Amino acid sequence: MLLYENKKQKLLNALKFTGSPFKKFVSTSEIEEELGIVQSREEFLESIVNEIDKNENFILPVIGNVGSGKTHLYWALKHRLYYYNIIYISLETVYKKFYYNLYSEFIENMGVEPLRNITKQLCNEWGASERRHGFFHLADIEKIRKVALEKCAPKFDNINALKDAIYAITTHQIDPYKKREAESWLIGELMDVRDLSRLNLTNDLRKTKNAFTMLKILIENSKLKSVLFIDDVEKITSNRKQIYETTEEAEEIEDIEEVFDPRWLYGSKKTPEKSSAEKILDKILELQKIKGLRIIITLKSIEYFEEIKKEIKKEIEKENKDFIPLLKEPLFLLDFAESDIYQFYKRNLEFFFASINYNDYFKDFSESYYPLNEDILKYIFNKANGNPRQIIKLLIKIFNEIILSNEKLEDILSNYQ
Repeated sequence: MLLYENKKQKLLNALKFTGSPFKKFVSTSEIEEELGIVQSREEFLESIVNEIDKNENFILPVIGNVGSGKTHLYWALKHRLYYYNIIYISLETVYKKFYYNLYSEFIENMGVEPLRNITKQLCNEWGASERRHGFFHLADIEKIRKVALEKCAPKFDNINALKDAIYAITTHQIDPYKKREAESWLIGELMDVRDLSRLNLTNDLRKTKNAFTMLKILIENSKLKSVLFIDDVEKITSNRKQIYETTEEAEEIEDIEEVFDPRWLYGSKKTPEKSSAEKILDKILELQKIKGLRIIITLKSIEYFEEIKKEIKKEIEKENKDFIPLLKEPLFLLDFAESDIYQFYKRNLEFFFASINYNDYFKDFSESYYPLNEDILKYIFNKANGNPRQIIKLLIKIFNEIILSNEKLEDILSNYQ
């Protein structure tokens, strides 16, 4: 008995020395979540995976309360769908320069080597493998560009943006003297007039149409299938830095995306928030022109989904498209079941003690919830109403008390019974 008490004290000492296993309660897209989902959500995750595997293009709404783990779901999908390129964006950070920021996230997620492979593959399809005879065996770059434009033009709305993309891709693969500059353009680096002139290009990827065109080219020609995960769509309506629609300088406005609209002075009934939301929604719908792009959007309420559904339906009907296959019925991310908190707690402790190489935990406490117990975990579950974020907050609070307080463990835990 004394030996077991010593083991308990040793574990508490390890915690006091290394810190808490529970250090953050908000999941982010930057910090990878190593832990998988809890048991009650396995079927939910599988239903999303099935939708992704069965459909080439769709918008799938996922509805969950604040703190239910929507961002954590992104990491679960990323780990499960390792054969997909899954891009996470938050509208709080990309609502300005939407396509440029989305493109930057796409490239960062995909990596430069696959980009090089795609440009090589495209140039070969356009005729770069047919070499001219001569000392250097160089391909006829102008002939390749002409072939590329003829093949691609029917699939794209903006020919100028397409020409820029084709020039950059062919320069990257065929012109050894400008390869590095062309790659800089392709990965989204900002360029001044002199840089663009050297590459014979009109705009860099800050230009909305250029960014969209390159996204379409890369996604449709990538060996990895693509999923776009747009988190917390509602946030755009409450953001005070609005995106205003403007009048006829439409092309320039699309690139600035922060232009004052004089209609607000003349009694327009739409609020800036509504305009912001509609503009972002238009962009999400436009992304459906990219073959093979699956879009998941997360929402907090069924009410907001119904609003979005109405707006999407209006836009779809304008273009005489089929509405039903595009927007899927929403899936609901429920809070934890009681059994989930025990699994979640144990997984966190096991991952934590493995990370600090405290192997005695697995020998001595593999069947135990120590330093907590089943009653405490049940109390936490009920207090948090099953909400994952609130559960983590309470676990952080208790473990901080255990680590920082000089009270006995029994006395600390007595406050949570």
